[in-house]
Amino acid sequence: METSSGTFIPARLPIPRNLIAHGIVMVILAILVNVAHWLLCFCGVVQFLWMVFARERNAALAEFGEGIANWLAVTARFLSGAADARPFPWSSWSRG
Repeated sequence: METSSGTFIPARLPIPRNLIAHGIVMVILAILVNVAHWLLCFCGVVQFLWMVFARERNAALAEFGEGIANWLAVTARFLSGAADARPFPWSSWSRG
């Protein structure tokens, strides 16, 4: 099956060997998604204030926001069952 973004997702992914551990990781990641949401909102407010007062964008905040966006995408694929690859902190932050 192909998604609207052009990525291929097998129609039937195998069930993880240790389903309980997989479920625990999913709960932890669901909590971390909410933390990431608040961090992203905070970064947005700080970036806005930075642009108002400094009249330029903060490159470090923009890069951090892009990292959060990539992590959220990888985590969404894991939580929805589209992928079995665990996101950060179980893998590299830069993977995405």
